[in-house]
Amino acid sequence: MIPYRWLPAFAFALPCAAMAQSSVTLYGIIDAALTYQTHANAAGDSFIGLQQGNEGFLSGSRFGLKGTEDLGGGAKAGFTLENGFLINNGKLDQQGQLFGRQAFVKIGNQYGDLALGRQYTTANTILYYVDPLGIGAAPSNSWMVYLTGQRYDNAVSYTGTFGPVMGIAEYAFGGVAGSFQARSSTSLGLKYSADPITLVGDAQYTHDSASRTARIYIAGVKASVGSAKLFANYIYSHRDAGFDSSNGGTDTASITSMSTAATPTNTAAINSVFASSRRDDFFTLGASYLATPAVTLTASMMYDRTRADAFNGTRATAYGVADYAFSKPTDAYLALAYDWVHGDWSGLFGNSTTAYTGGSGKPLNGHDNQTTVMVGLRHSF
Repeated sequence: MIPYRWLPAFAFALPCAAMAQSSVTLYGIIDAALTYQTHANAAGDSFIGLQQGNEGFLSGSRFGLKGTEDLGGGAKAGFTLENGFLINNGKLDQQGQLFGRQAFVKIGNQYGDLALGRQYTTANTILYYVDPLGIGAAPSNSWMVYLTGQRYDNAVSYTGTFGPVMGIAEYAFGGVAGSFQARSSTSLGLKYSADPITLVGDAQYTHDSASRTARIYIAGVKASVGSAKLFANYIYSHRDAGFDSSNGGTDTASITSMSTAATPTNTAAINSVFASSRRDDFFTLGASYLATPAVTLTASMMYDRTRADAFNGTRATAYGVADYAFSKPTDAYLALAYDWVHGDWSGLFGNSTTAYTGGSGKPLNGHDNQTTVMVGLRHSF
């Protein structure tokens, strides 16, 4: 028999004993690289320092918290809060947002997860599976995200996995009074994975603050062949005349991160707003090879052609990485990248034009190529 004086404490403990297990995990990645880069300004001077565009070559530096709770009966709840930061100066990344990489709560069961908050676009998630670096970090290897966007605020997503098939459906609310469409996005991504092949596809429709539309379609494949992996993907992007993912330059976060942001070596940015409709065709071919249990070699070629009224230009990148793993969480790498532009994108690198509009006839005043060498150290926890 329980003594009467113990009853309040015993009664309070009962719900706790019945509660399911929960946990919170701290995780992160720090990627820093000594960098040499040519054509860092309009005069053609070189740059020596840390990072390229404030990023390491392989990963954006971050730390985050993930929480999970078993609700019983196969149901579970959880959250992710992920911060991005700049290792070279300690500042916040992603427009200065505290949890700019991810911030969402979710609930789910064996039939899938429902998540609400700031999340990756389906295009970014789907490309991860068919890109040689899982979408890198430095501008030289990740500039495809100016087409796809990386994250949306105000997003609701469903993710379900059924055998070899994973599907993601996402809707991001625009939050504009009087217009359900403005700044909103609707997308669907699919992945089929059965060794040795992974196939992906994605369709994404994004609206700016004036309800102009960017349409993105993606197809890609990854194939494992012994110690090698082969990658290929294609992105089709079509933007309405005047489409502006920055909401007129006042907010690059709420709609999407569909830009290679202006940097000291790329002031105009290839994301320039076009007065006419714009089409981009982007291709990636790449491979990685596990040379030894500790050494991975990766090489890739990226190419994009931009067409609009009175505009026809291309940008391309070739890069290679030799990565040595000291352990599972710690590795060092040597990365080489060569970027070049042609046609109406000529003069993109190191220019000082801050208000360039594609197709306007106003020439860029930089250089047509840029070479980058990075020696990096990365640690995850």
